Amino acid sequence: MPVELQQQVHEIVEETKQRSGWPVRQTLGVLGVSRASYYRWRRAAAWCREENDGRPRPVQVYEALPEEKQAVREYALKHPGMRHRQLAWRMVDEDVAYLSPSTVYRILREEKLVCPWRRRTKRSREQKEKAQRPDEIWATDLKYIAVAERNYYLISFLDEYSRYIVHHELLSSMDGHSVSLAAQAALEKLPRHADGRLAARPDIRSDNGSGYISREFGLVLDQYALFHRKITPHCPEENGIMERTYRTVDEALEGEELESYVQADRVVSRIIGWYNNERLHSALGFLRPVDYYRGNPEAQHEARRQKLAAARHRRKEKNLQIRQPTLPLETGRLSLNSTPKMSHYG
Repeated sequence: MPVELQQQVHEIVEETKQRSGWPVRQTLGVLGVSRASYYRWRRAAAWCREENDGRPRPVQVYEALPEEKQAVREYALKHPGMRHRQLAWRMVDEDVAYLSPSTVYRILREEKLVCPWRRRTKRSREQKEKAQRPDEIWATDLKYIAVAERNYYLISFLDEYSRYIVHHELLSSMDGHSVSLAAQAALEKLPRHADGRLAARPDIRSDNGSGYISREFGLVLDQYALFHRKITPHCPEENGIMERTYRTVDEALEGEELESYVQADRVVSRIIGWYNNERLHSALGFLRPVDYYRGNPEAQHEARRQKLAAARHRRKEKNLQIRQPTLPLETGRLSLNSTPKMSHYG
């Protein structure tokens, strides 16, 4: 917000406080201004006054170091298609820089490498139960894939907890026989005990397409003793995770020239592999689906927290120009918003 408007907001807040006794929070709520932004403006204005008075500006203890800002700029230029959150966590995982997503966004904004944020409206999703572990609920759906002058059908089975696409096939038909064979292949990938029994029995969520309500598909589910959750007719948002996944697949398919079934199958397999094993998913705390499906996401989140805490501690020492380095006190779990404690032993 321009400085003139910031000052105008401040004047309105002060005038309202004097005339009606409203607290600052209530006035800011009516104006649609967040408290964090308002007090940040006030601090910045105070710094400007101190600079004009010849007094030194307070040291920003956790300000990003020049070399960190340079690393963010170079990494962002090498990966122009990534958003700031994904950039932040990729840099932490690749040991490039240990900065929070909000700090990365501020650096990119100062470098004019980020577009203004626009709020997106989200469709409501009517879903009473959500998966709490891998292989608890699988979502499945079909989508058209145009290949030359013919349409094929991509069928996928997605684990709702991890967003991992367990199985996919490019079908020439979406009848009950084709869908049931794809389901059979997907269910064969379920983990088993040593005696051959299934270690998990996921519920299957699908729409009411002809292939999913067919007798053949029902027989496959009965064979594995699985429950079929059919969404309400004309309510695709109930299968929203699958719909959102296919939108990502559509975005990745843009610009691809699919001229044959073999080529299309190879391209789709490459995109699914990228989605499962490379793409950082925002709903998973910017980890990959494979990390949640068969990995240890808690350990990865903890490793990120420790890297950020250590970098925050190092940044504080450099900004305060401490000559004798100290070690941060190790704790079981460090919050991203908490200040790490220091041990005063060199």
